[in-house]
Amino acid sequence: MKLADLAPRYHRRTTRVGLVASAMVLLGVAILAAGATRSGIVLMLLGCIVAAIYYALVLRAARIPLNSVLIIRLAGAMREVASRSPIDMVRGRRAPSLDDIRRALEFAVTDPRLEAIIVEIAGAEIGMAAAEEIHSMLAAVNGAGKRVIALIAGDQAGLREYLVASGAGEIVINPDTTLLMVGVSAGGLFLRDGLEKAGIGAQTIQRKEYKGAAEMFSRDSMSPAVRESLDALIGDWQEVLTAAVATQRRLPVDRTAELLTRGFTGAKLACKDSLVDRTGYFEDLRAELAPEDADRRMVPLGRYLRRVAYETSRYRRRDRIALIHALGPVIAGEPPAGGEFLSGEVAARAIRSAIEDSRVRAIVMRVNSPGGSAVGSDLVWRAVREARAKSKPLVVSMGDVAASGGYYVAMGADAIVAQASTVTGSIGVVYAKFNAAALLGRVGVAMDFVKRGDSADALSVARPFSAAEMAQLEGVIDEVYGNFTAKVADGRGLAPEAAEAVARGRVWSGRAARENKLVDELGGLAAAIEIARRRANIPPGRAHEVVVFPGGGMLSGMRSALNASTVSVDQELIGLAIGVPVRWVPALIRLMTRGGVMMLSALISP
Repeated sequence: MKLADLAPRYHRRTTRVGLVASAMVLLGVAILAAGATRSGIVLMLLGCIVAAIYYALVLRAARIPLNSVLIIRLAGAMREVASRSPIDMVRGRRAPSLDDIRRALEFAVTDPRLEAIIVEIAGAEIGMAAAEEIHSMLAAVNGAGKRVIALIAGDQAGLREYLVASGAGEIVINPDTTLLMVGVSAGGLFLRDGLEKAGIGAQTIQRKEYKGAAEMFSRDSMSPAVRESLDALIGDWQEVLTAAVATQRRLPVDRTAELLTRGFTGAKLACKDSLVDRTGYFEDLRAELAPEDADRRMVPLGRYLRRVAYETSRYRRRDRIALIHALGPVIAGEPPAGGEFLSGEVAARAIRSAIEDSRVRAIVMRVNSPGGSAVGSDLVWRAVREARAKSKPLVVSMGDVAASGGYYVAMGADAIVAQASTVTGSIGVVYAKFNAAALLGRVGVAMDFVKRGDSADALSVARPFSAAEMAQLEGVIDEVYGNFTAKVADGRGLAPEAAEAVARGRVWSGRAARENKLVDELGGLAAAIEIARRRANIPPGRAHEVVVFPGGGMLSGMRSALNASTVSVDQELIGLAIGVPVRWVPALIRLMTRGGVMMLSALISP
């Protein structure tokens, strides 16, 4: 199964447009014969105009010349899926999503009209697992005999950008670009002393010792347990990165490891050490690959995706695989004003809609989430189990992170697929409560309450929890953690003690998670779709399609664009400081300020 089958059914649309245009022309002829000359001519012209517009915007746009060169430009933050709303078009936001790149590269492997691909990388913000997936896809295209060239053109390029570039057969670098060969790292902010100085108190509970999400507020440095788990994680990242680069660049593993940790590397030294092939510019590649008729043969990604959509929808497909995106921090109830978030209610409805659709043979859920609301996560988990109970296969594909609540929503699936560098696990629970008693007293503000019950004002910012209240919450957290680990054991077929051994709040790489039976296979979304096809007993030769649930549309795209536009400058700074996608910040702020029981993984800043 190829991701190109996500395309709209253009050929059925062509048939409908052709029938409508023909009917208009024939009706115009009939009206003309009846003596209504003006009306007949107008209707005939309208039919011809409809056909001409469709040809210009769809059929002609789907054609590319022989020996075409596909241009993919990676710059800025990469999203799993991107809206194509009118708002995005007006604002000039056409950055490709990971889904766009998947569809293009998978079709490019066998496209007879495509000669080469240029991937221009200039300040791309990309996760480790996404970089690993694009690297593999570029290597597959290169292995199929297409010429694949990566052009590193930003002021500087980090290891994730270089991992993408190394999937190509050739790497060209701008003479003034710096490669940041500084190795990999992971960490986070620690705010305890700063909060105390501001007059804000933080009370946290975590289950268990590896659960580092609350340490940001309760400690001034990393705990030994969290340091141990992160050390193992970045060790796996370094090995994945080294092996991938060594294979594609044909370098010894030891030498590759040395080069990737050497530090700041200029273009000349990068060429000397075979990290790149040569220096150059986009114009050089344009002159080399398309010396004549470059404007026709150099095909931008947007145009190529129209070709993919048209060429992969020739035949009517009866079998469907539903694709559900579960992206961003998990929330329950009223969503934040903007950004990207995973609503437990909305995701559960989408799963049930796919379950009830008789045309859907299987479901694939793409998860890229650090977790969040315990209740929201549980709503999705229940819907996943419902699919399993009704014998409709559901397979999870994990992105950059699917941890804590992000793992909770996945653990009941029939199968789980992750990249080797995916951050997953973090099977644990946290609780955080903030009070501003010292700050309020410092500025001369007092609060008073009339209440019934000692704890009626427990959630007020005016005071911390009492010892008795903390003891009650400890019991609640123990209960939720017990539920979590029991569901892990049930969903993954583990003994309770085995589930506890891999839980305790510890994060794992996808590679380590497979070894510990938390995931089943390593790979990208295409691998998950292939597993879903097999589990649905769809024969390999039978054409089928992948359909996004719930269906989008212009209104959905506009809503997504408006949500993205509400991320403020200060939220962008927060995202940069804590090392998470800016689009996740509004939901994370909502989760932190509301408090409550959370299944949130540590926010790992690379």
